[in-house]
Amino acid sequence: MSGGVFAAAVIAILAFGPQAPPRRAPAPATPDRAALLIQADEAQKTGNDNQAARLFQLAADRYKSVQGYLGLARLQSKAKDYAAALVSLTAAREIAPNSEDVLSAYAQVALAAKQSTKAVAALASLTRMYPSVAQYDYLLGIGLMSVGDMDSAVGALEDANRLEPDRPLTLLALGLALNNRKLFAEARTALARSIELQSDGPEGVEAVAALAEAEAGLGDLDNATRHAQQALHRAPANATANLVVGLVALERRQYPEARDALLAANRADPESPKVLYQLSLAFARLGDDGSARRYVEAYQEKLRGVQERINALRADGTFTPPASKR
Repeated sequence: MSGGVFAAAVIAILAFGPQAPPRRAPAPATPDRAALLIQADEAQKTGNDNQAARLFQLAADRYKSVQGYLGLARLQSKAKDYAAALVSLTAAREIAPNSEDVLSAYAQVALAAKQSTKAVAALASLTRMYPSVAQYDYLLGIGLMSVGDMDSAVGALEDANRLEPDRPLTLLALGLALNNRKLFAEARTALARSIELQSDGPEGVEAVAALAEAEAGLGDLDNATRHAQQALHRAPANATANLVVGLVALERRQYPEARDALLAANRADPESPKVLYQLSLAFARLGDDGSARRYVEAYQEKLRGVQERINALRADGTFTPPASKR
């Protein structure tokens, strides 16, 4: 081997032969909690909800971040995945059990998921901690109505109306609860004021229908019919308006018309005990004892369900019903 070739071989070995391993580039630093939350917010703002959810989940899992769980729950609620949102918010509550943001979000998601007992428990805590916030009393009233505890619902909604008077939605809910307690004169006052303040939208239709129910309860059948038809013109499937048409028809002994209207109300709101009870009366008047008995049994079953929910709500002693002033 000539000297030139040898030298070249040595150079080749030095260049490409066994050597110390090359230095690797440092791994990218793991984003801290604040950085993850900022990135998640930015992804959400640009409409990339999947990326935002991944980043919120990462912040929640890695750092037990309450804000991470809250952000993730918001996105899950937006997608109507309320079960997943409740899981996220339950995890947040374990970390921050007295956080106003966490309790409020949990209560609202529980209401949307129709888990009213869970919502009421959270809202009862909020009303104790923040007694001057009308929204929490209002939501508590809505939750109690969903449970079926109308007496307590009236108390909560009266508190909401006292703290922030003349909110149309509060007056509507109060009127509905008062109708259920058969306090029709007080209900008519609340509902008329709600309509005066806001007549547009589905809430306005429901207020007119509820006013018709109060008038029917007071024996003012002509105005009850007029307002029920006004509501049905805008929302033909409205359960309360169809109920009122059925009630008036029963009072006037127009039993086939009563049956048809009440069946429409039942289709719109199959959970309503009072619709089931009135249907049993309509079928009894028509001589259909089998159907009358079936609807009586369904009515009694719904009442048992209501009582079970109320009992469950009060079983652990943490919920104290708001006192009605009526």
